[in-house]
Amino acid sequence: MMSSRAGRVRNEAAAGIFSFCRRSPKLGLSLLTQQKLYAISQQQSWRFTWQVRVTEHLSNDGMLAPWAYTSEELFHLETEGLFRRQWMLAGHLSDLPDPGDYLTFDVAGERAVVVRSDTGELRAFHNVCRHRGSRVVPAKQGHCGHVMRCPFHGWTYHLDGRLKSVPHPKGFPGFEKEQHGLVPIALETWHGLIFLRFEGSGHAVSEKLAAISDQVAPYRLADMVPWGREYEEVVGYNWKFFHDIDNEGYHVPAAHPALQELYGRTYQDSLIGDVPISSGVVDDYPARSWSVARYKSLLPQQAHLPEKNRRLWLYFGVFPNAVIYFYPEKAGFYMSLPAGPASTRVVGREYALPGASRDLEVSRYLSARIDRMTYREDHALVTWLQEASRTSVFPMNNLADLEAGVLQFHQQLKSHIPSMSLAKAPAPGSLAQINAKMGMPTD
Repeated sequence: MMSSRAGRVRNEAAAGIFSFCRRSPKLGLSLLTQQKLYAISQQQSWRFTWQVRVTEHLSNDGMLAPWAYTSEELFHLETEGLFRRQWMLAGHLSDLPDPGDYLTFDVAGERAVVVRSDTGELRAFHNVCRHRGSRVVPAKQGHCGHVMRCPFHGWTYHLDGRLKSVPHPKGFPGFEKEQHGLVPIALETWHGLIFLRFEGSGHAVSEKLAAISDQVAPYRLADMVPWGREYEEVVGYNWKFFHDIDNEGYHVPAAHPALQELYGRTYQDSLIGDVPISSGVVDDYPARSWSVARYKSLLPQQAHLPEKNRRLWLYFGVFPNAVIYFYPEKAGFYMSLPAGPASTRVVGREYALPGASRDLEVSRYLSARIDRMTYREDHALVTWLQEASRTSVFPMNNLADLEAGVLQFHQQLKSHIPSMSLAKAPAPGSLAQINAKMGMPTD
């Protein structure tokens, strides 16, 4: 077990090897573009293969400049070149279990509706009526029966997107219903999660997340049902700052006392391919936080999980804007949806296997309390970062090796929007042209 001395030694050895790999650019390996570095070690008696892909270099000068967190022009580039072209996490199969159930999802100026058809198939469409552009379904989530009916003029669509009927059809001479169905959106599911892509092509979700599929499988995520209420809040900072702080655990001991008491002695950040992973094992040490102490004492053993997962908190980053997490008693995701250069909509949902003992249900409640404390602590920190980005002394290129996840995130961003590598903001009105000259975004 990780709480034993032998377990801690294995953990420290694994962390040491991976830290060496992450510091490799300082040792001259930064020139080996696309080279893969492998280090195999053990954590809690289970094996990981660390795989680091050096896309440019992993040195401190890879940080984003402060203008990247305040630019209106860059916000529009991110909308077009990133959020419309990448797979977006929209929900879970259990959010719409029956035919006629629907879920809406808005991001990057686009509006989507996911609906379960009469045959049980999930389909996604632009939530834009083909008549005048109204929302076809106005609510965030609900049930529409066997058709979707636009509330503006009553145009009605089958659940497979075909236009069924229009009021006063004689008023549209030569009108062809077949040409006016809802516009489809690419949809894929992965372990019960629903992903949408508005534009572009490229890797399937299953390919993008293949490296972590085996680690996710024991949790039976596809069998889970919604737990608790959806969390949603609009915050006053750039979406990238939200993930900068989420991509490193260096701040945990100072900023998150509850998390430090929960699993701080075993916390690790790592990478598998391009997927950042954070993990920590809930230990048996006494805790001053009431929520942490009660959680440690009540958490039941989950028989469906391997021994190594039964006290593990596990987080996976999904580029560009989501985190999927797994606790012994439940799972969930949270994501940032940019609303402006300094405005972000943060959304989170949780799921759990149906049927629970009292201790298990209380454990779910306690972990939610711990998460709320952590989020509020991070909220204050990220607000200060946004404020600092407009000062004349914003610190640059001053990261520790324990913050390598921030650099990896920034490199991924630059591979899709090359102009993010600029040290200073270009002249107003020129960013899109400069970005095009530097190279088109990749899928």
